[in-house]
Amino acid sequence: MCIGDLMVDVFTEDDGTQRRHPGGKAAIYAVTARALGAPAAVVGCLGADEDGATVVGALRASGTDVSAVVVRKEETTGADFFEASDWRMERAANWALTTKDVCDALTGLTGRATDEVSAVIVNQGIPLEASQEAVSYAREQGLFLVLHLGPEAIEEQRKVDPRFYPLADVIVVSQREADVLAEHLGLDAGRTGADLARMLFDATNPRWALLLSFGVGGAHLVAREGGEVVTASVPPSSGPDHEVEKYIGANDTAVAAWLAHLVHRDRDTSPPAFGEAADALAHAVGLAALTLEHRGPLTAAIDTLEAFVRLDAQRA
Repeated sequence: MCIGDLMVDVFTEDDGTQRRHPGGKAAIYAVTARALGAPAAVVGCLGADEDGATVVGALRASGTDVSAVVVRKEETTGADFFEASDWRMERAANWALTTKDVCDALTGLTGRATDEVSAVIVNQGIPLEASQEAVSYAREQGLFLVLHLGPEAIEEQRKVDPRFYPLADVIVVSQREADVLAEHLGLDAGRTGADLARMLFDATNPRWALLLSFGVGGAHLVAREGGEVVTASVPPSSGPDHEVEKYIGANDTAVAAWLAHLVHRDRDTSPPAFGEAADALAHAVGLAALTLEHRGPLTAAIDTLEAFVRLDAQRA
């Protein structure tokens, strides 16, 4: 279950023309999972407009369950706007998703799922109360829960209630969000990489792990195993010589690919063995590099499904 923002990514060319691609964290999670053969459902909110229809169409094309996507006639679909080096975001319909919407969606999906629900991944691209409702529900149901802290923490300076961090099996942050989270938690600034990941792990106290992810830029994983805290670092799968727009969504792709491999394995243990998780993370960082070859990471997973699956097999 992928719960969070549904967006369009709007790129403005030098001549003023625009390209619009379906996107949003929840959508990228789902399409990546589908590309890897895992069933997925999305919970989110769209406007009753052409952009919303495009996002739903892309999700349906991937085989994602969209029955829990809410459409608000009075809202417009959220959008990320990219022009030269500038970026701005309009959350729009994403802010209209209510706690009741989330509760109804989760109850409905778990009640009629033909496949066992393995995991819930929640991001902050929806109202804070709605995302926290999803966290509480997943914990009550005993589902594997991933809380992906998003850029909204920066834009809105909204703070997740600290009581929710220990409910998550995994907390995911990027470098940008990690700095803000450290500030919110009153931690010493200036740390980077593995040191930052360990500091955030100790402060948030997730049930199993904290992932500091840079998409194709690598990752740092801190987790509990056998009464100890263990760490692993994954190197980049690509250099920094790509257009910035091609990085959009690569981090979400890496996180989703990692999660898909973790929860859809033949599980003898839960949580997974750390070595297995670290190997899956290296694999996922490599898969995220596929997004750099296409304009629009969500469509990359849909339009190049065979390439995605082939790369997945090669890296395995």
